[in-house]
Amino acid sequence: MLNLTLTVLLIANFLLPSFSFGQYTKLLDFTGINGRQPFGSLFSDGTFLYGMTQLGGTSNLGVIYKIKPDGTGYNKLLDFADTTNGSHPWGSLISDGTFLYGMTYDGGANSMGVIFKIKSDGTGYSKLKDFSGINGAHPISSLISEGTFLYGMTYRGGISDAGVIFKIMPDGTGYSKLWDFDGSINGSLPSGSLISDGTFLYGMTVLGGANQMGVIFKIKLDGTGYSKLLDFSGSNGNAGSSSLISDGTFLYGMAYQGGTNGAGVIFKIKPDGTGYLKLKDFPTLMNGGGPTGSLIFDGTFLYGANEGPPGGLYNTGVIFEIMPDGTGYTDLFYFDPDTLGFGNASGSKVIGDLISDGTSLYGMAVQGGTGSCPYGCGTIFKFHPIGMGIAENDVAESFKVLPNPSNGMFMIGTEENNYMFMITNVLGENIYKSGFINQKTEIDLSKEPNGIYFLNIKTEKEAYTKKIIINR
Repeated sequence: MLNLTLTVLLIANFLLPSFSFGQYTKLLDFTGINGRQPFGSLFSDGTFLYGMTQLGGTSNLGVIYKIKPDGTGYNKLLDFADTTNGSHPWGSLISDGTFLYGMTYDGGANSMGVIFKIKSDGTGYSKLKDFSGINGAHPISSLISEGTFLYGMTYRGGISDAGVIFKIMPDGTGYSKLWDFDGSINGSLPSGSLISDGTFLYGMTVLGGANQMGVIFKIKLDGTGYSKLLDFSGSNGNAGSSSLISDGTFLYGMAYQGGTNGAGVIFKIKPDGTGYLKLKDFPTLMNGGGPTGSLIFDGTFLYGANEGPPGGLYNTGVIFEIMPDGTGYTDLFYFDPDTLGFGNASGSKVIGDLISDGTSLYGMAVQGGTGSCPYGCGTIFKFHPIGMGIAENDVAESFKVLPNPSNGMFMIGTEENNYMFMITNVLGENIYKSGFINQKTEIDLSKEPNGIYFLNIKTEKEAYTKKIIINR
């Protein structure tokens, strides 16, 4: 009986690495000199994907790079070098159409990280701010842009060394600390990135709160009105380590630990702190555990990835989907670091967010692949879930969007009456929503960065999705 069980397990282990509800494509194997251990997320300007690695490069302190969505055209834009330009970036890049903006965890004048900008061709690097401790230290999240200012958080630093929320002008002036986490009741160690609804910033912390298990919070753009929306308590989650996303009604997120099995949860909550609902307890059988990235919404499913363990065939993470009401959870893909020598070396442990071009998901794995680093140097990948992406059927006939690409100003031309639309970014966040409209209308996205967006149009009879691009 034991031999039979062992045989079945070996057969399962041989067959399941290729299991997938979709098409996985590895775009790049990191090798060390071209980067190693990507902790953050990708950013798309419609032509290239941009990203950073925490290690690797000339000084093994991380790199900035770009690559085309088909895996060609890899170009290393910057090698981090510690004091002069920062080291060990954990977060992601954002763009204003001319410059990419980001942060590093270490390096700079005080070895506490920096805020920087660089042009998309790798020139024009400028250090905007050296973190010094009291003004913040060691950011592990990403910046966001909200009109005039860039907003962000640091994991440590501030009055209690429990992290801060700050804003800064894109030219490096006007730095202002909006909030000091107290390490206790109001939260401690903010992780993930902020999101904004134009009035409030929303985020989460890993520790602090009533139970020292982290909190969900909101705060106004001027630093006033701080409010805790939820204290994690264990059963409802523990350690809010991802970024929140919004569908216009609910905020969705994940906690790294807690829940029924102690391996994390997926949840939703209203922006006023009511309506909390736990959508999923990790893990169940091979479901992943330890989610650290953010969810992404395509209008039907929420998609995400996690690092494990536990999770997946090799305990190295999965890509999954789930409905916004908590039903329909499915493991779509099991990552395979090729540790046993017969897999696809897809990668291992996704810590950052996934992004989407409307038909495929793109992301980075921290380990695995064919690179010669211990446990692998990591990979860049894309994954097309079965059924993802609504065909742009009849959009050209019923609705015309001009110009496309544009500088952020679009015109919808149609003879349809009584329609409405919503625009989402590649993270699945709702950035624009209309009421019912008759015939043509103008859309102003001039404050949004370059990249791909999705115009979701709904009439009384049908629904359409149209990809639009901002490219200044």
